[in-house]
Amino acid sequence: MSPPGAQTVAGEQSAALACDSRAHLSDKRKSVPAAQASSTATTQERQVGRGWWLFWGCLIVLGLCLCSWQVMRGQARAQHLEDTASAPELVMPTAPPASASLIELRGEWLAEHSLLLDNRTLDKRHGVAVLTPFRTLDGRWWLVERGFVASPAPRSDPEFTTPTGPGVISGRWQWLNGQGNSGGPLFGPNREGQRLQQVDLSAWQALGTPAFAGVLHQTGGEGRFLPWWQPSNMTPERHYAYALQWLGLSLGAAVVMILGARRQRQSALRQRQA
Repeated sequence: MSPPGAQTVAGEQSAALACDSRAHLSDKRKSVPAAQASSTATTQERQVGRGWWLFWGCLIVLGLCLCSWQVMRGQARAQHLEDTASAPELVMPTAPPASASLIELRGEWLAEHSLLLDNRTLDKRHGVAVLTPFRTLDGRWWLVERGFVASPAPRSDPEFTTPTGPGVISGRWQWLNGQGNSGGPLFGPNREGQRLQQVDLSAWQALGTPAFAGVLHQTGGEGRFLPWWQPSNMTPERHYAYALQWLGLSLGAAVVMILGARRQRQSALRQRQA
């Protein structure tokens, strides 16, 4: 049988152990939410970081794509100017003419197949450009853009005349794209009555295959109206200047992306240390 003093000491030790156990369990319970909060904060930081890199990365890629596009347009414009300066003068060509060639044709207009290129403007007037096929003496037909005619009222087709009988015309040649049209966005059907949104050789498929897949912009001869069409007057240098602007945007976005990511990392470290 233990003495009374020994029992008291044993009880105190047991009570102390129980208190230590409860304190340790309490500390463990407190550490679990803290660890979960830390993990959640780390996940949020990663998500924010990914979003940051994705946004600025997309902006950089967009700027580089637009830069490349402007460079290609500048090169195409320079090539066009070179072709125009050295364009040959051809009479009834049988081989595919070079872009911007000056061409002379002999034949007659196919007036009943005339169509109107919609939504043209000249000197702040709204109107159309007249498109009429021209059949040459060798039996081939060419699509000719004859010039601008003002519309008397919105959506009202203007009246115009077409010469009859044999004649001689001249104009500057423009190739269409591989689908036989001038390209560009279309909002609804291309043809509405006698109007076209864009030049498309398929509108004259009843005539058979044209001489070449392009359009002759008339500059001389009977049946010519006010000159409307002209190549883009933007110089290659302007396209290259736009390309530099887009390149500068990409470089600026890259700098902001890197500096911003660095500041985010530093802020996250300070928060963890606190």
